[in-house]
Amino acid sequence: MNETLQTIFQRRSVRAYSDRPVQDTDVELIVRAGRYAPSGMNTQGWHFTVLRNQDKLKSLGERVAGVGQTFFYNAPVLILVSYRIGNRFAEDDCACAMMNMMLAATSLGLGSVWCNRINGNSQFDTSLQDYGVPAGYQVHGCLALGYASSPLPADRENKSDTVTYL
Repeated sequence: MNETLQTIFQRRSVRAYSDRPVQDTDVELIVRAGRYAPSGMNTQGWHFTVLRNQDKLKSLGERVAGVGQTFFYNAPVLILVSYRIGNRFAEDDCACAMMNMMLAATSLGLGSVWCNRINGNSQFDTSLQDYGVPAGYQVHGCLALGYASSPLPADRENKSDTVTYL
């Protein structure tokens, strides 16, 4: 089996992170992987906002989840993936970018999880300029990123009724 398939089969959603810092070079590679995702007619209508500042992370967590709370499992890095409002391919494009970044994180030994508390929530999704989301963009998903605080399961069970071969 090749490395790409191994990475796909090893990826897990991580919901508990250690305090170990993530290297800048790893974050840059992960964002680069997102930027290399396919997009409808190559519009690349996405925007990636990388939050590492602890005050901003705490503030956003409390704004979305409540005082003293977080929605991204206290990961040391949160990447907000947003799209230009009006782009008809936006949601699919952002989903492809998120998957590329999750696979890149796995390949680098990092954990990640897609967090959905902002997207589709009209209270937040178009008013996050204080957190680096450009005006005219809406958050599609947030990627929590860091080192898992405990070992991940080696395998996972997939549902048996999700594929039909003819």
